[in-house]
Amino acid sequence: MPYYERHGQPGYFRDVTRHFPRDARLLDVGCGTAWLAAHYPEYTGIDSSPEAIATARGLGRNVLEASVEEELPFESESFDAVVMKDLLEHVPDPVAVVREARRVLKPGGRAFASAPDAQRWVWDDYTHRRPFTRRGFRSLFSDSGFLVERVGYESVTPGIGIVSGFTRRKRRPRTFAALTWLPIIRRNVWILARRPVQ
Repeated sequence: MPYYERHGQPGYFRDVTRHFPRDARLLDVGCGTAWLAAHYPEYTGIDSSPEAIATARGLGRNVLEASVEEELPFESESFDAVVMKDLLEHVPDPVAVVREARRVLKPGGRAFASAPDAQRWVWDDYTHRRPFTRRGFRSLFSDSGFLVERVGYESVTPGIGIVSGFTRRKRRPRTFAALTWLPIIRRNVWILARRPVQ
């Protein structure tokens, strides 16, 4: 199974979509098969994988093949929202990527990102270059010119997708959110940040 196919729409997709209005002009950086396109009519995705792009285009999604190691192929202040879900742990220069996200965001626009917490399991994925802590994620975004609104954890314990099917909820139950504060729980760090208006 290709890497991008293991990262389709999560069971608790509202953990991401709740932060943006449906009419937001949204850029999904590292989009994979572009599952967010189903939730945003003004959606654009980019990914460096030709296979992921072909799959997403086959689903009728607006995607471009582009590398995050270069300047994003968009004008400054083009988007209301930028999502970088499960991306920054893979890139050689996360600072450059976050600064580019800020550049393409309109003033007042929001960015959401998530990445694995600094735990041992992170290194089981050979494509990961680094983990993040909550403090490190906060610093990455604030030093890149963002106003950080929230930083938290999300459980990525194996089987969480199966549990989401049983609970029929779009957001993780509060129990899962509380358990992520235990350092033995497999988790991602997530952040919501805003580009300042001035």
